[in-house]
Amino acid sequence: MRKLVSIICIGLVLIIPARVMSWGFQGHEYIGALAWEYLTPEAKMWVSERLQKVNEPSLSVVTTWADRVRGSEEGQFLGPLHYANIPPEEAQLDMQRDCPNRRCVVGAAMNDIEVMFDTNQSLQVQGEALRTFSHWITDMHQPLHLGYQEDRGGNDIRVTFFGAEMNLHRLWDSIMIRGMDLMPNPSEQAALHPLPTVTSSDWHAALIDWANESYQLARRHAYADLENNAELGEIYFNQARPIVEQQLIQSAQRMALIINAAAAQQ
Repeated sequence: MRKLVSIICIGLVLIIPARVMSWGFQGHEYIGALAWEYLTPEAKMWVSERLQKVNEPSLSVVTTWADRVRGSEEGQFLGPLHYANIPPEEAQLDMQRDCPNRRCVVGAAMNDIEVMFDTNQSLQVQGEALRTFSHWITDMHQPLHLGYQEDRGGNDIRVTFFGAEMNLHRLWDSIMIRGMDLMPNPSEQAALHPLPTVTSSDWHAALIDWANESYQLARRHAYADLENNAELGEIYFNQARPIVEQQLIQSAQRMALIINAAAAQQ
C-alpha cells in the first residue's frame, strides 16, 4: 500500500510545476529536522546560539539557505559548491582534478567544518559556516550531485518518467522525494535508525568517503546504463526510492555526528 500511494503521489506531482532545487526544500528540511533529533543537548545549544546570529529559526530551515539565495549575487558565487562532477571513466573523486581550490561541495564542506571546529572563531562566523555546511552535507548525499562531468550530474540526460519529460537530475532532486509524508516523522525515524557510534579524527577523509559512496550510488542506480530519452516507471522508481530514503537518513546522521563533535570541543 505504501508503494502504491507513493506512486500515486509521484503521478500527481508530475503535473505540478516544481522549483528545481537540490533535494527540494522538503528534503533538506526533513534532513535538518532529523539531524536535530540526533544532537546532544550540548549540541542543540551550540546550534541555537549560532543560528540566532544568522537569523535562522531552526536547523531544519537553515538547510535551505544556500538554495534560497540562488538568485542573488552571493548565491551565484556559491553555485559551483552544490556539486562535484567526476569523469565517468574514473572510479572515485579526486580533489585536485574534480575540486580545485575546494570549489565543490566536498571542499566547501571541509572549509565549513574547519571554521565550526575552530574555537577562536566568533559565534557569527561559526553560524555562517553552519548555515552553509548544513546544505553542503545534504547535497553530498544526493547521488547526482556527485555525478558525471560529461552530463553535468544528469542535467543533460533527458528521460520520460511515468510519461512526464524531465532531466535525470531533476528526477532525483525533486521528484523521487515527493510523498515524503509517508516516511516516519523525524522523531520516529531517529528511533528506528539510531545514531551510529562513530568517532573520527579526520572529518575531511570522512567527507571524501561519503562523496565516493554517493558517486558509486549514482553509477549503479541513478545512471544504471541509461540512454538519453529513456522511458522510466515503476521498476526504476522501486529501485531508486530506497536509495533516496537511505541517503536522507545518512545525511542527517552524518550532519549530527559532525555538529556533536564540534560542540563537544567548544
